[in-house]
Formats: sequence, structure tokens, C-alpha cells
Amino acid sequence: MPEIFASTNDGNQSSALSGTWNAAHDHVGQSNPIITHTTYNFAVGANYVSFRNAYFIRRSFFDFDTSGITVAPTEATLKLYVTSTSYDNSDLIAVKSGHDPTDASEDWFSTWLTGLGGTLSGWSNSDSQVVAYSGQIAAGMGAGYVDIALNSDALSDMASLSSFKIVVMNYSADYQDSTPSTNVYTGFRFANYSNTTSDPKIDYTPGAAGYGHAVLGVAAGSIGKVNGVATANIGKVIGVD
Repeated sequence: MPEIFASTNDGNQSSALSGTWNAAHDHVGQSNPIITHTTYNFAVGANYVSFRNAYFIRRSFFDFDTSGITVAPTEATLKLYVTSTSYDNSDLIAVKSGHDPTDASEDWFSTWLTGLGGTLSGWSNSDSQVVAYSGQIAAGMGAGYVDIALNSDALSDMASLSSFKIVVMNYSADYQDSTPSTNVYTGFRFANYSNTTSDPKIDYTPGAAGYGHAVLGVAAGSIGKVNGVATANIGKVIGVD
């Protein structure tokens, strides 16, 4: 099964400590994203600081070079290495991101969504610009790689985008826009870790390219079936490759 590794532009950013959940949830980010982490125990989280009666959020950002993928994979799994069982109590979700991984001076807390044409004000999982790439991953996943199965939207984007970008966030509070009452966080190793044995990566099964020529003057890209057979299952037409 082929695999692709995240670039070393992956990183983490937090919101500022805010007096209301809405202010933290819609925040543009505190300072710049940190892209030099090798490992970080607080990579994703939704937090309530009781003695300050305030909230803050942490999200992690990843990008993958998918320029070599031209046909949507049949399946793909995002694999993130969780640091330890002491730092695995935030549930997770992978979401499409519009951040610019080449610019760590950009506030990715803002541009993960506005880069896709959305708005930070009051966004939630029902916002039409918020594209989930996975389902909920339950907390307590343990140390080592956690497998995040990518959905059909992600598979399609892996084929259509040369830079496949993901923001991983807390599911129950951050993605659902639901005020937390405690502190939850999960830690990851990042691409700057000393070797690739625990780097963020995507394992995938390539999709079949199918028959790639015009038929009766119709471009292959406009043909779904020939005589009722899907083009992905056609190697030849009347004996011709």
C-alpha cells in the first residue's frame, strides 16, 4: 500500500485565552503557528480554565504532496502518532483546511476556513464551507499510531489537489461548537521528529485509472461507462488498448 508523509511545514497553533467560548472558537490564533515541533503533548484540545473562567483551543495542521495522485484512491487512512496514554483524552476529527503551509507567519486559525471561502464568525459543523474528512475518533486511543479513515470527500480531493491540507481538531467541543466544561488534549509527533517511523502519514489504495482514450470521438474524461461497463473496469475496447 503506497504511503505519503506530511511535509515538515506541519504544526500547531492555539487561540488566545478568552472569556467566552465563542470568542475562543472564532479566534484568529495566538502568535504564529509553530512548525518546529518534533513532538507536542497538547497538539489538539478544547480547554476550560476554571480558575480564570476562560477558554482556549488547540489545533494541528498537516499538508501532503498529492500531485502524483490523479485518480481518487479507493481508501485512505491518515495515521498520526499519539505521544502517550497520558495525552490522549481529546476526541478528534480531520477537516479540510485552507491554510497556506508555506507561510508560518499566517494565522492558520483564521485561514483554515477563510481560505475556503468561509467565515470565522459563529462557524460550526453545519457551515457549508466546513468539509469533514473523517468521522469522530474517540478519546483514549492510546500511544502509537491512531488510524483516521478518510471519507469520500477526502479521497476526491487527494486526486484533484496537489497540496492536500488537513486541520485536526477536537470533535466534541471545537467541531461541534459546544462549550467544554473541562480540559481535554491529545499529543502528536510531527514530521520534524528524528525519523519517519512515527511521522504523520497517509496510507492509501490507488484507484484504477481505467480506459483512457476517446470512444467515438467522446473524451475519456466524459465517459463513465461503455456498453454498461464502468471505464475503471475496461482495459481494451474491441481488443484495442
